[in-house]
Amino acid sequence: MRDAMPLTAELVDELRQVFGAGRIVALIAHSQHLRREHARIVATQGQAVADRWLAGQQDKGGWFGAVEGGRQVGVLDVRGAA
Repeated sequence: MRDAMPLTAELVDELRQVFGAGRIVALIAHSQHLRREHARIVATQGQAVADRWLAGQQDKGGWFGAVEGGRQVGVLDVRGAA
């Protein structure tokens, strides 16, 4: 992933230094889970339902999302999208 998303990797490295590696790893893992669950809900219930669900999850606390070089990690901010 570092080769495909070098700017994101640099940002994540800085976040690890500031907030601690364990905290950032957990945040990204949680965000990846949200991304997968959002995709599952899109497939079973539709985009609007999935976006409302994800917005509610994002309002609850920490999450991370980045897009670089055509790749995505975590989730993007969808609050207010639906």
